[in-house]
Amino acid sequence: MILNIADSINAILQCFMFILVPNYCIIPQYRKKRKEIIFSIFILWIIIQITTIIMGNSSLSAIFLHMILLITVSIVFNEDSLGAIIAFNIVQLCIILNLIICSNSFFGYVNYKILSNYTEIANLIFMYLPQYIMAYFILKYKSKIYKIYISIRSRNFSIFSLIIISIVFDFIMSYNGIVYDLDNPLFKETIFVLLGIFILIITIYFTNIDKKAKEIIKLNNSLEEIINDLNKFNGNCKAQISYLYRLYLVDEYEQLGASLKEIINGNNLVLSEFKTINNSNSIILDIVNGIDHRGINIIINEQIDFNDINMMEVDLQRVLSNILRNAVTAMNGTGVIEIETYCILDFNIIKVKNNGPKIKEDIIDKIFQVGFSTKENKNKDNGFGLSIVKELVEKNNGFIEVESNDIFTEFIIKIPKNKKS
Repeated sequence: MILNIADSINAILQCFMFILVPNYCIIPQYRKKRKEIIFSIFILWIIIQITTIIMGNSSLSAIFLHMILLITVSIVFNEDSLGAIIAFNIVQLCIILNLIICSNSFFGYVNYKILSNYTEIANLIFMYLPQYIMAYFILKYKSKIYKIYISIRSRNFSIFSLIIISIVFDFIMSYNGIVYDLDNPLFKETIFVLLGIFILIITIYFTNIDKKAKEIIKLNNSLEEIINDLNKFNGNCKAQISYLYRLYLVDEYEQLGASLKEIINGNNLVLSEFKTINNSNSIILDIVNGIDHRGINIIINEQIDFNDINMMEVDLQRVLSNILRNAVTAMNGTGVIEIETYCILDFNIIKVKNNGPKIKEDIIDKIFQVGFSTKENKNKDNGFGLSIVKELVEKNNGFIEVESNDIFTEFIIKIPKNKKS
């Protein structure tokens, strides 16, 4: 008689938790009013009583009751069913964990240590009292449950995943009933059948997830290939436009017309060409000829006499070849490099400009440091080119600086004129 009363009280408390906690957690505008809450609690209590009368307090009853209550709560809070299901499952997991701990303590130890006359009281103390205490704390500190709820909901858990987790705990609880021989033998067989079906459903579910994940990975790889092709196409277009513009600047209208005709005919213009202005027998031309610049157009606009520069020819070659090789590597076989030289007062100015990728702001101040390189340093021989450039320029009382943006990268070298005696 006492246990029946205790069981009824426990059922009422569970109904309160299953309604009040979801109502507290869901989106405020969808919360129910007092009359609706009382009615919903009454409906849940009726469902629990009917299920208990038909199936008793068995493990099988607990699983079916869980599913029926879950569906009922999602219908009651249909405007925010996901929120209601998350809150319901948090409460359900608390109840099941409490029952697992208490049942193992009672049936695994206490039940064998007490006299049969005190079994009912011990059952009340070890099985029902912890449930009452837990219900008190859950209802009093709904804000704590809400924090857990927010943490779960913010991670975009699927409804199905939450149901799976709670059912797993149901089966753990059912296993306890089987271990301590508390269930009807027929229910035991049914539990194992349901467990098999559950494992099959889970296997199919995660197999589909794995299949979809592989499809997404394949799609991402295809998109990356398309993006790379588009970037390459964009780079080619920029290089061709830049090349045509350079032809316009140097008044090569015949070559400009021929190049435009090639574009109209659908041909690719990114050829390995270079154009010299003012001096066809320059040191720069010799340096360019010694570099593999296939696919990159080079324009040389030379307006200084290199005999009038305060730097040995071998040092100048090392400086320019290092800068040009770095530019060619960065441009990845497409684009335009413009080399321009001129005089300002007592300085010779050499500018090496390319339309390759921008040098990142976090590394542009480091590129002249010894050993620094953006390349893979497999042979440990990279990272010294630009530091040598800076060293050679400054050794001859010169200056070097670099400017880089989304349109171009430009190295500017200032070297004093050779002072004639």
